[in-house]
Amino acid sequence: MASHWFGYSQWQLPNESDYLKLQELFHRVAGEKFSTNPLNRSHSDLIDTQATLNREYHELAAKYQLLRRPFSVTVDVPYTDVWIYPPVQYYPGKHPYEKPSAMMEHIIKSSSREGDVVADFFMGSGATIKAALKLNRRVIGVELESERFEQTKLEICNIRL
Repeated sequence: MASHWFGYSQWQLPNESDYLKLQELFHRVAGEKFSTNPLNRSHSDLIDTQATLNREYHELAAKYQLLRRPFSVTVDVPYTDVWIYPPVQYYPGKHPYEKPSAMMEHIIKSSSREGDVVADFFMGSGATIKAALKLNRRVIGVELESERFEQTKLEICNIRL
């Protein structure tokens, strides 16, 4: 009984025999000090409570993992704050500020999971939307200029066919 009960887990309970010895000790000390015994629950009750708390903890831990912001980098694409992507070459109808699709894919892969919603409130050429669709994300695109919006919408629809 001299050893402590911290084993593979810091919250491991003593076995029933040792717990009964602790209850007896605490009961004796409580009697001497005219106080109540803090170890008044049965060992089986403690085991049940620990199992419930353990289950609840693992459920919360799983939920927390889902809430964590995804951030993934690879050996091929190490994390750095300097990105070098070739600019988008000219083509008829090219938006003047079109972003490279490889860069948009990198950003989306690094910061979202499949099935997440990617929103682009300055859609322009739709590079973000196109990359997000390619990576199985749901999308929301907003563009102030209606002519540009219609052109981008048509391009996106043609890609999806």
